[in-house]
Amino acid sequence: MEYRPQRPKSAARRPQSGRRPPASLVPERYPAGLLDADDDEAHWLFSTAYRLTTTDIALAGFTTAILLDASRWKPNVEEELSPEDTAAAEIAYTFGFTEQMTPPTISRKYRGMVVAGLQKSFIGRGGDLLIIFQNTGYGDGTPLGDGEDALTAMNIVAMALECINAAYCGAEAEGAEGLA
Repeated sequence: MEYRPQRPKSAARRPQSGRRPPASLVPERYPAGLLDADDDEAHWLFSTAYRLTTTDIALAGFTTAILLDASRWKPNVEEELSPEDTAAAEIAYTFGFTEQMTPPTISRKYRGMVVAGLQKSFIGRGGDLLIIFQNTGYGDGTPLGDGEDALTAMNIVAMALECINAAYCGAEAEGAEGLA
């Protein structure tokens, strides 16, 4: 029997945005044929149309979850840092880069530094790591919006994903112990 947390009957009703959609509106987690029995680790990047709870994350076997908010990586005239500088600072802080490994910005020029910092972060962590990019939807009515500012944020997300992939693949190829 599957455990599903329940709110007490006396609790206030959740707002519509916090309720689970009807089962008929929730897409299948894995469409038929996506994951073959022999190759269950081939797909590490996925997207979900519904909200994951901490229970969902724990039941999936993840011991650590890191959340990065793409909407913070779009240009803002009130911010002192550029979107690329903000992303680099947030990634360095979140993944625990040393001061010497912290890049001034996320760009092709500093890609090696970002990859090295991520790779060090992935080794010896223990358990499985889930990295979540929040607010990556593009268009009207989304936190990113549309236009050039949203494209800037999405390009930074793409660079971060490329660095994460390179760091993980590099550590795996080296046979690193305790790879998250």
